[in-house]
Amino acid sequence: MKKMINELKGVTLLDLCEALFSNFFYGFIGASLIVFISLRFDVGVFFAYLIYYFYLGKIVNRPKYVTSLGKFIIFPIPTCFGAFLGYKISPLLITFLQ
Repeated sequence: MKKMINELKGVTLLDLCEALFSNFFYGFIGASLIVFISLRFDVGVFFAYLIYYFYLGKIVNRPKYVTSLGKFIIFPIPTCFGAFLGYKISPLLITFLQ
């Protein structure tokens, strides 16, 4: 735990917020895609795939997380919250778009 706190001290607030949002959005789009597919909403599937793969290019080409903070906190937690929110909000988006 001390190691993660020391790693957090070396990160600027802007970098931390950017990483948290980036991972949240990645999870959100991925989960939305699954909901659109399962509900057979073709327009949503097309645009979700489009956004997902454009964003995947950003995620894959960024530097890897080498710290414990990045591997165990900054990537998985916001991605999980984003995925859950995408799963819950996607049906609402479908009713709004139809």
